Amino acid sequence: MVWGLGVLCYFAALFHRASLGVAAPQALERFSAGPAVLSLFSALQLGVYLALQVPSGLLADRLGPRKVITGGMIALAVGSAVFGFSGSLLGGIAGRMLIGFGDAFMFTNVLRLVAHWFPANRFGKIAALTGLVGGLGQVMATVPLSAALYDLGWEPTFVGAAALTAVLALGAAGIIRNRPSDTVTGDEPAGNNPAERIGQALRTVWAQRGTRHSFWVHFVLMGQFVAVTALWGPPWLTRAQGYGSADAGTLVLVCVLGFLAGSWLAGQYVAGRPRRRQACTLWMSSAVAATWMVIIGWPGVLPLPLLMMVLIVLGAGGGAAMLAFDGARSANAAHRSGTASGVVNMGGFTAAVLIQLGVGGLLRMVGELSAVDAYRWGFVPVLVLVIAGTVGQWVRRLPRWQTRRPEAGIAAFPPS
Repeated sequence: MVWGLGVLCYFAALFHRASLGVAAPQALERFSAGPAVLSLFSALQLGVYLALQVPSGLLADRLGPRKVITGGMIALAVGSAVFGFSGSLLGGIAGRMLIGFGDAFMFTNVLRLVAHWFPANRFGKIAALTGLVGGLGQVMATVPLSAALYDLGWEPTFVGAAALTAVLALGAAGIIRNRPSDTVTGDEPAGNNPAERIGQALRTVWAQRGTRHSFWVHFVLMGQFVAVTALWGPPWLTRAQGYGSADAGTLVLVCVLGFLAGSWLAGQYVAGRPRRRQACTLWMSSAVAATWMVIIGWPGVLPLPLLMMVLIVLGAGGGAAMLAFDGARSANAAHRSGTASGVVNMGGFTAAVLIQLGVGGLLRMVGELSAVDAYRWGFVPVLVLVIAGTVGQWVRRLPRWQTRRPEAGIAAFPPS
């Protein structure tokens, strides 16, 4: 029940995160703005999310997930209400930044709950299942959100979403407990978390070779997935591949479905098996790199069957990124699991920010080319970052003796 409510909060966070891309046409009209302003909304939201990843993990370890998830849900509700009621550019920016703020505290804190409510050998499977439910939140932000905007209008849709989010915040405050031994107030008994300075906790987490390996796994697999679904996928499909807005949305949904399949397969057959996890993430990263080579190297428009295969592979890679948190948990003590998850989560969203800047800059430089050729050149930074991250995984790979299946509650990987 505790994990279920926590993962519902994460579901809501992914819905709010993806809502801007779906509501982009209506947002252009409501805020009397161009695509550059919508890009600013996205960049600020993603920037706030990225900047708060380490603080989110530290707060998870010190305050406990109950308080942090409740606060994050309140920020999401207020942000959605501000975004729904506001017709000014400043109000729109404030709303999206509040959504980024609330979103930043969800995933790492849900994983902190998993670390204490489930045995260590089940952490990877539950983390992958958490990612799968989050992916369903992205699905809810496609066709259902579009239908609500069309039938109900802007304000009822976003204010209604804010009201439902506020209800979840109340549920989180009343039901979530940080660990099975919590008191009825939800506060952790004294002495459960060893006193540790923030700097020391971060140094200890980063000193684990498994943490650094997991950072690069997430950098590759999640960064490129966010680039497709939240940033450059829809404009690439409409401008360079020749699809209408509705068809482009359906194709992005195919990528999200690939994410769901990847999360499920990773949780069922890979999580909790260190040797298999390391091999799977390396092979998946290599497959993603090869897929981006196809996107860049294919002359002209991709045939639909090939395009769908490309999107499925990129989505499945995003789902396999959940294995990074399995590796981080195995490499660190339970009382540092939130900090470790926050550090690893920075990997994918650092890559997403770099992709946003790199692709946008190159597209401006090659604006005189046809859309097909412009996007082929524009996606070169994605391939470069994916290859660099895959090399990072290879360099930080774990020796065979460190990939034994860990006993419950015992870290598998000592400091390097």
